[in-house]
Amino acid sequence: MARGRKAGLAIKCITGRDFELLQGIAKTGVTGEYDATKVIGLSEKRLNNLEKESYIYSKGIMVKGKSIVKVYYMGDKGKAYVKLNTDIDRCYRSNERQIEHDLKLSSIYYSLEREQRKTWINENDLIENYKINNPNKKIQTMVDATFSDNGITIAVEVVTRNYSKEQIQDKYDIANEIGCTEVIKIEA
Repeated sequence: MARGRKAGLAIKCITGRDFELLQGIAKTGVTGEYDATKVIGLSEKRLNNLEKESYIYSKGIMVKGKSIVKVYYMGDKGKAYVKLNTDIDRCYRSNERQIEHDLKLSSIYYSLEREQRKTWINENDLIENYKINNPNKKIQTMVDATFSDNGITIAVEVVTRNYSKEQIQDKYDIANEIGCTEVIKIEA
């Protein structure tokens, strides 16, 4: 009788690429399959093993009403790992009602150089920082994220067709107020 491999942990240690994926999901809420496999370089087998061990989980999401995209989210074990091994206290939570927006934001994150990604601040953290720095001001809106490039702070805003011209101008105004020199505006 042939002996099979003993069943054990699918993931014995987190690699640099695994860590890159976990940080990306923590900062943007989601990572699409393309970015996980083509940008980070994770294999389908490795992603399946990360999922098997509850570091991540995936869903097939309908995008633009026509194609299904595999999307990765943070699992409980992944959240614990990120909290223990980074300065990220809270993982950004994606909203499935605006999944196209969140996937676009994630793609922008992965299009940045690794050094720029390290400076990424998501909307929730920007709001919290704003409230701490401006305790007597009411915040009306915030950009989706910021990152730094050679000492310049750049805002990122993904707009949908639901945004009015006034809302877009409000985004530019808040970006200016929080010290952004540039705004990258992308349509979802």
